[in-house]
Amino acid sequence: MSDFPSFFRSSDESSPADDAADRGYAPKPSARQRVNDQRSRAAAAKKQLPKVKPSKLRIIGGDLRGRGVVYLGDRATRPMKESLREALFNIVGPAIKGRVAWDLFSGTGILAIESYSRGAIGSVAIEKNRVFARTIRQSAERLGLEEQQVQVLTGDTFRIAPRRMTEILEDGETAPWVVYFCPPYSMWTEQTADLFTLLRTAARLAPVGSLLVTETDKFFDIETLPLGPWDVRPKGNMTLAFLETDEHTAAQAAEPLPPVAPEAAADSPEA
Repeated sequence: MSDFPSFFRSSDESSPADDAADRGYAPKPSARQRVNDQRSRAAAAKKQLPKVKPSKLRIIGGDLRGRGVVYLGDRATRPMKESLREALFNIVGPAIKGRVAWDLFSGTGILAIESYSRGAIGSVAIEKNRVFARTIRQSAERLGLEEQQVQVLTGDTFRIAPRRMTEILEDGETAPWVVYFCPPYSMWTEQTADLFTLLRTAARLAPVGSLLVTETDKFFDIETLPLGPWDVRPKGNMTLAFLETDEHTAAQAAEPLPPVAPEAAADSPEA
């Protein structure tokens, strides 16, 4: 696996807590085990879970440091843990400045808003749930952010994101992007082909020097991510992966996507 670009911070700068979490990272389960575990999780998800108490997620860096973003407490939204968010921005470091940030499965909008706080020239938050999208707008307004700073779009990100990305390019914006792929974890195994297609679309459209970021859990085989090589950073039971785009990445992204067959993979012997 290739080294991460030099202008991003290395994992040596992670906190002792992050290092301890790394040492506790569980071994990768087999393909069959991942599918079985995912089915169990899907069945459990059908049960009605009580809401947790509404709260505010703390912005941990930048001009808005210490301010809050509303979390409604609905378990359908899975905000990135603060420790993982801090690890993410520690790795990206000051390279966030001057970029356009895309929070494709926004939930609370914390990644879009914190990216702007840390120096992004603008953020786009896409959220399918209308209530959650409205809450993101309210959070941005309370923080004094206008639409040209944090734009909130309501709808299916698989449809909206490619269109909005194309529009921004047509408007003449050439700044590199940072694109966050942090959907519900189950989506990585249940909508793998859709996510891989969106990854490739973002890589094809993104200006050279853009950064793609994925967040997955232990049930997803990170080695199956398209394009690459990715810089993979395990953090406990979660994994962050980073890919900087260049001409080669864009050419890879334009190639046909091979079929994804998780069921077939589950029946195959483990590599």
